[in-house]
Amino acid sequence: MADDLGLNLSLNLIPDDVLSSAAGGKKEKVFGDRRSRVQQRKELRRQKGDATKSDSLGENRSREKRKHEDDSDNDAESSVGNKAARTDSNHKTGAKKGKGSVVISSLFRKNPEVPVVSNAEVATLQENVFSGDTFRELPLHPYLISNLEEKQGFKQLTEVQKRTIPVLLQGKDALVKSQTGSGKTLAYAVPVVQSLQARKLKVTRMDGPYALVIVPTREVRNVYLFLLFQSFVWIVSGCLMGGEKRKAEKSRLRKGINVLVATPGRLMDHINTTGVLSLARVRWLTSDELYPMQKDVALIMNALKAQCPDPPQTVLLSATLSQGVERLSSITLSNPERVNVSDHAGSASATAGEASSPSAPPNGVTTSPDTESFSLPSQLKQHFLVTPCKLRLVLLAGLVLWKCKYSKPCSKMIVFLSTQDAVEFHAQLFAQVLGCKRTIQKKLSDLADTKTQGLQVFKLHGDMPQKDRSKTFQDFTATSSGVLLCTDVAARGLDLPHVDWIVQYTSPGATVDYIHRVGRTARAGSLGHSLLFLMPSEVGYVTELNRYRISLTQFDQSKILRCLLQNISDLPKPTSNTSGVSNSKLVCVRSLRCRTLHKTEFAP
Repeated sequence: MADDLGLNLSLNLIPDDVLSSAAGGKKEKVFGDRRSRVQQRKELRRQKGDATKSDSLGENRSREKRKHEDDSDNDAESSVGNKAARTDSNHKTGAKKGKGSVVISSLFRKNPEVPVVSNAEVATLQENVFSGDTFRELPLHPYLISNLEEKQGFKQLTEVQKRTIPVLLQGKDALVKSQTGSGKTLAYAVPVVQSLQARKLKVTRMDGPYALVIVPTREVRNVYLFLLFQSFVWIVSGCLMGGEKRKAEKSRLRKGINVLVATPGRLMDHINTTGVLSLARVRWLTSDELYPMQKDVALIMNALKAQCPDPPQTVLLSATLSQGVERLSSITLSNPERVNVSDHAGSASATAGEASSPSAPPNGVTTSPDTESFSLPSQLKQHFLVTPCKLRLVLLAGLVLWKCKYSKPCSKMIVFLSTQDAVEFHAQLFAQVLGCKRTIQKKLSDLADTKTQGLQVFKLHGDMPQKDRSKTFQDFTATSSGVLLCTDVAARGLDLPHVDWIVQYTSPGATVDYIHRVGRTARAGSLGHSLLFLMPSEVGYVTELNRYRISLTQFDQSKILRCLLQNISDLPKPTSNTSGVSNSKLVCVRSLRCRTLHKTEFAP
């Protein structure tokens, strides 16, 4: 009996919910007829609802106690009497939002500190762009010289042209390395035209290709078709590139092309499928910027070996000669002459010139003897900007407005992005938001003519139709100001005139990609600027660039925000009627205004 009493006491001390859970989680039983059972179930549900409601009330009370109240804004409001500070303080203290007030999002508060990067003293490699000599000092045809000097406007030779043209006129293979914008195109094009016009048997169209020029992107072919062949009309040039109709290209090949400019993929396609393309007469093979297409060029060289009785004269040119290019040249080139303008001692065997001692190693940067050094134009001013991820879009939009719209004269800018989707997103966003003057309530048809809006936005990537790519290239070349948003498809070989700024919104994957990106500006002795966006976790990339003797200075983001503050009235204003406007566009508009008006950044 004592055991039964102890068992009953223990059961009474255990809560009912524990007993129910110990019983296997079964529902509580109800008894009686159907009507009484329904009434019991309603009562049980009501009791459970009251318990849940009391728990939620307790959580709300604890949450209110933990709520942080920022009292520092009261002091800021008393000291700063501007409208932006008052609206910001009202928002933070929970005051009622009045008509026309500005809401400062928490996105722009409590920003992480931007680290100050210690940039090492780097002894950069310098190249002399112009040599002081003229084309008349070379053994060239008078018509070719007059075309270069009078029609094309090339008054003097660059250093790489002075060293390379005599070597190629002797029929030797060459491996040429020179900085971007130094005139490597004419360095190999002039010897090809001179040799073709000097043949005893006059070149005819039906002879087929005598020279192959392999280029990395489709847009590069525009440079080669009109430079040098105006004086010798019987020499026919043509191009093969992806995006064009193969039927039309086969028709041009059937009629005959003497100088064939092609991208490697489309050329291999025609070699394998087009019977009228014969490479038996090819005497010159030139690869401009070989690095991104090494495998395709190797396949083309194998096809030439199978069809040509004599190996053609081969020229490889680039601003960055990687180890893979060096290996390929050692296999395919026959005793090549090395022309390295930045290394006078190494190029003495190829051309006559004084040997100069190499530059001193960078101070404070550890370099190995195998580390390659790159040469950049001395007129190029390189900067980097360290910014948190959430502020990148605001600073990019502010920089575009500052340089391409508010500056006098306006600048031409190229912005490199990582993916095609990023190019499409930013191009549509900037065209509809930054291109507008006062309101974002505009249709796409109204924004088609961006010239009337004061800011021209262009886009270029590999997934665009060839017709649109060609139009973008021509329009951006002809304009005097605007911004081109693109992927790395525009990083190599393109000669876009009068580009003032190169912005790398995403850091490049390799140092050679950085060299070719910034090489789109400061060409042929002109002045240029470059800006590299970095997050705080990517500041080590600056040290990596220092190892290759590339020196950068840190850019102050307050310069961008100060320009926006001076033109705050010109920024677009979001309205209450937001139909037809995506959330990303509204966020960009509000971000530009709120970020500029935020009082904690700097004094106006």
